[in-house]
Amino acid sequence: MLKKYNLKNNPEIPRLISVVVDQGLMSIITLLTTIVLVRTYDKVDYADLVLLFSITLFVLGFQSSIISKPYAISFNDYELSAKNSYFQFNLNLKFIFTILVCLVFPLLYSVSFERWNWLFFSLYLLYIIAYSSYYFIRETLLSERKTKENLIYGIICSISFIILLLCIYLFQIRDIKVYLIIASSIYLAIVLFYYIKYKETGQISKIQFVKYWKSNWHLGRWLLGSNLLFYISANIYPWFLLYLSTKDNIAIYAVLMSVAGLINPVLIALSSYLLPLFVLSNADYKSVRDLTRKWQFVFGAMALILVFVGFFMGQDIVLLLFGEQYNGLGLLVVYPFIYQAINVTFQSNKIALNAIKRTDVNFYILIPRSIITLVLGYLFITEYGLPGVFYTMLTENLFYQITYYFTYNRIIKSQP
Repeated sequence: MLKKYNLKNNPEIPRLISVVVDQGLMSIITLLTTIVLVRTYDKVDYADLVLLFSITLFVLGFQSSIISKPYAISFNDYELSAKNSYFQFNLNLKFIFTILVCLVFPLLYSVSFERWNWLFFSLYLLYIIAYSSYYFIRETLLSERKTKENLIYGIICSISFIILLLCIYLFQIRDIKVYLIIASSIYLAIVLFYYIKYKETGQISKIQFVKYWKSNWHLGRWLLGSNLLFYISANIYPWFLLYLSTKDNIAIYAVLMSVAGLINPVLIALSSYLLPLFVLSNADYKSVRDLTRKWQFVFGAMALILVFVGFFMGQDIVLLLFGEQYNGLGLLVVYPFIYQAINVTFQSNKIALNAIKRTDVNFYILIPRSIITLVLGYLFITEYGLPGVFYTMLTENLFYQITYYFTYNRIIKSQP
């Protein structure tokens, strides 16, 4: 039994360590970014950044749905020569997607920010393109199981951001434009290096392009719809607060979710690492079920630790990291940790259904979840303000995860 976990006998352990280290660095950078920006900018300016980050994640979700996740699921279905063509298709599709983002962003900007400013419009668009391109590279490398190369890029990015954040904090640089320009440059430098390294002169035919697109769309249409519904159900809250409350509450909400969300990069890393592993066994539901049960213990332990940290240390962490202006939040601090613990607990079930190409399940469950979010969100936030956000989040997330769990059990037991 011990030999199974020996580094020499199990090539998966070094890959897993690379992914966890990389995502640990990302967690640190995410936390440091929040700390420095919250302590440097006032709540109104930071609220604008929160809205920008929300739009960026929205774009990234669409990109992941239609490009990166179908690529991860389908990559091992092709022979070596076809894999090279599929990779080229992936790069071309990303280029087309970036053009579409440039065309759509003026509408997103006009409905999200109070006044039109060409300089900020350009910097926001630059940041979105840079951030989404960097994460496209990360997801592509993880899909191809190139975990060492992904770790190297992650280390370079992390060191660069540490230097940037130290300069902003030490010199109290309060101009948001400085952060946006340098952060975008860091991402784009890595992206440029990657494209130069993997650029090939060969082209894929129109027939191949259409073939790969049909394969991506077959899986991605459900992921795309799920992403839109997920954004409504999980990321609509800053916009609720913008129109029903104040920008100060947006800043408080973002601070609380950033502390509880420290686990997110690790969760994303494990999911990206496990998906190709589950895919290798997706022809045998019993193997998928066994893998799911094994990893449920890991995710369950992570969830318990999260709740413990939130209940006993949440307010102290917020006070230590973000200062006195976020003191005295009471039970508000605990709610985000419980919300994240619920997500973590059921993570392996979601990976399993994606691996067996049942991406439609998430879409259908997200429809009632989104309706619950919109209805309860409006009622609770109107009645209770910021606490109403977390009342809504806990209710809709419990409904979603429990429904997902029972659906997984029904599907996975349908085949002997």
